[in-house]
Amino acid sequence: MRISDFLKRYHLHGSLINKVEYDSTTKRVSLETELCKWQQFDYDETKDPEMIEGFNVFEDVTYFETDCVKDFDADEILEVVLISATSSLEKVKIVTDGGTSS
Repeated sequence: MRISDFLKRYHLHGSLINKVEYDSTTKRVSLETELCKWQQFDYDETKDPEMIEGFNVFEDVTYFETDCVKDFDADEILEVVLISATSSLEKVKIVTDGGTSS
């Protein structure tokens, strides 16, 4: 899934990042989250929990950077911005209460 498609589908503000791993050899970013289910378009308050655990993998990631000075540990997502999106390159900035990742 392209990051732009992911961001169209999921609202991340207020969700928590528990773990991020980047493997430069396989060019994969793994993102473990606690997603605010109550903020998603398909949320049904009569049957859905407010938070759900999620695990997403993004492939073909050629660049990953973080200025987070510690490992992610329930860092709250404050802002997600799609900086650029072309057919061959997408760049996103995620700001958390623990730092920023691009």
